[in-house]
Amino acid sequence: MQNKLKRRTVEKLGRAASGCVVVLGLGLTLCTTGCLSPLNKHAVALSAATAPVVDGAAVAYNSAESIHDLRENYEAAQQFDAASPVYNPRKIQPLLNDHDIEIRLSVLAAFQAYSRSLVEVTNNTDSPELDAASRSAGEGLSALGNSLAPSIENTLGIASTTATQTIVTTTTPGTTSTTSSLSTTPTPAISPAVRTGIETAVNALGQYLVSKKIKSQLPAIVKTMDPNVTALCQLLEQDLDTLQSQEQLDFNYIINTQTLFLRSAGMDAQHPAIDPGVRREQIMQLPEIVRQQRSADMQLTALKASVVKLAMTHHALAAAAQDNNPESLKDKLSELEAAGSNLGKF
Repeated sequence: MQNKLKRRTVEKLGRAASGCVVVLGLGLTLCTTGCLSPLNKHAVALSAATAPVVDGAAVAYNSAESIHDLRENYEAAQQFDAASPVYNPRKIQPLLNDHDIEIRLSVLAAFQAYSRSLVEVTNNTDSPELDAASRSAGEGLSALGNSLAPSIENTLGIASTTATQTIVTTTTPGTTSTTSSLSTTPTPAISPAVRTGIETAVNALGQYLVSKKIKSQLPAIVKTMDPNVTALCQLLEQDLDTLQSQEQLDFNYIINTQTLFLRSAGMDAQHPAIDPGVRREQIMQLPEIVRQQRSADMQLTALKASVVKLAMTHHALAAAAQDNNPESLKDKLSELEAAGSNLGKF
């Protein structure tokens, strides 16, 4: 599923990959000779540092959904024999369906196209293939613009409904019942003002990609785009906070239900004994679940750090485009590159 989703959102830029390589290669070569403006050098670095963030995001989003799916499987086993309510698998909800993931990746892919476009314009290079790819990304983003905030709000809602879970196992008379509670504070919904701001930011990014830019306009354009980039990155950061909290809940549910199941096996007719060898194998799987939990948490932490660095780097780029503190931009580019490299470890 991961490769399929990446093709949907990033491959539309891939048709111009050879052109991008030429553009980036030209930019890097000319940068070494000192023939290009500082804005071009920074745009080349920003474009290169953005690529691993897009790839890493696809992995992280699909991983979050896979973990939630696994949690629902454990819920089915836990709830199936309950007399009321009767378990109904048709009521399960994905945390992130294909469309939800596509929307998020489209935003990051559009930002990547935006940074590539800055390289092209500052190089005075006219690439029909890159223009077509940018225009396609912009048109696709505009079509999804009104879906981003509702999609993230839907994820917030699903997380809120599973924010509190209580698992109770009652054993035979004379033994102690075991209760395990999982809780977190539900994340508030997106306000109308924020929703409007996000739609505006998405539309602005899409309109930039479908328009023809000229070099003299770039400093003003980058400055104007900066609050839109910041708004989008802040929303994605909030979304990742929610996904990270939900992953923690999902893993805790899986670990607790499996632990309680193994501890209560053989205690009464409703908790029949299981083969000792099978029980041992299932017990040995518990540490691996914890390892997966830690890896998944680090993955989302790395992605969130990359998104934060994207916003900070673009803000520094906007300042540098106005000849304001270019040294700060060099630092931010290095931090973004490091964040993207760290994300690539997953």
